[in-house]
Amino acid sequence: MFKSKSLTSLIIVSLLTISSSAMAAFDTVELNGTVLSTLAVEATRTTGANSAAALDLSFGEHIVKVADLEMSTNNEQGFSVTTSDGELTATGATSIAYVTHTVTNAAAAPANTVFGNANPNRASAGTLATDLYIMYSPAELQDPGDYVGEITVTITDL
Repeated sequence: MFKSKSLTSLIIVSLLTISSSAMAAFDTVELNGTVLSTLAVEATRTTGANSAAALDLSFGEHIVKVADLEMSTNNEQGFSVTTSDGELTATGATSIAYVTHTVTNAAAAPANTVFGNANPNRASAGTLATDLYIMYSPAELQDPGDYVGEITVTITDL
């Protein structure tokens, strides 16, 4: 019986010695990755009668579709759209102010009361097609000349 206790004690002491001398070491691995934004906008100018290429500059208020816009993003929150208002100008002539607005692709022209309001946003990843309109009012005696203007379309990931 004494031998058995002695053997048991030896095994316990041996296990304690092994476990107390066991050491651990560790390190970390840093993980990184990047998803690039695919934010894009393409503006295609309208052509034909009463279009961006041939604006009607006769007296009175005009609402004209000037571009088809195709916008897209891979951002889950979507994007916002802004379009610049501006002026049609000609050398030595009084300018013609215009305001911009976008509507869903192929929708009816916007009413004059919505110009100056915010453009619709895309609320998720994907593509949005819209039509860009301007509203302008040449004077009754508008100065002769070749009038030009430019609209900046900006989209920003939300």
